[in-house]
Amino acid sequence: MEKTKKENLVFDGRLLKFYNDEVELENGNITNREYVKHPGGVCCLALKNGKIYFEKQFRYPYKKEILELPAGKLELNEKPIDAMKRELKEEIGFVPKNLEYVGEMYPSVGYTNEIIYLYFSPLNDVTDNKLDDDEFLEAFPIDIKEAYSMLDNNEIHDAKTIILMLKLRKRIFDEYLWTTLKTKLKEPEISR
Repeated sequence: MEKTKKENLVFDGRLLKFYNDEVELENGNITNREYVKHPGGVCCLALKNGKIYFEKQFRYPYKKEILELPAGKLELNEKPIDAMKRELKEEIGFVPKNLEYVGEMYPSVGYTNEIIYLYFSPLNDVTDNKLDDDEFLEAFPIDIKEAYSMLDNNEIHDAKTIILMLKLRKRIFDEYLWTTLKTKLKEPEISR
């Protein structure tokens, strides 16, 4: 295991901190490791009436709009579940009654310590979305089958969205198909 000899903060930004630390390798050699400290984030697959809620947002590093599941960054000392509730209300205008932890992902282990906490929620209460002043996005639902077709056809590029959709694929289709089947197999009405 590598040992940190000296932390060197190179850049202290509003969101990110860039370090170029001096480390000692297992063989005793000294080298440097560059990495970005990130506060972490959250992402949720929110499902209602056979539709998954997405948002389209301009992402400056790519210079284009990206299709994503609702997500956001953690505030200082904020619990991931509280951040997810806040983001769902702000971005798509829903307050989840059920928010289930699905796991976590490390989006890029080579240069950042960011952890994204993943959630699943059937949506319940509708409110109005309240975006941050510097946030401009369009939120909308997409049918389950269409969303997974888009995933399979490489129309979704956001890593956290892809991972969360894949983690929940079997469960969503099992539940969706069961609900559809139950609807079609309702007992016939008996006329008297």
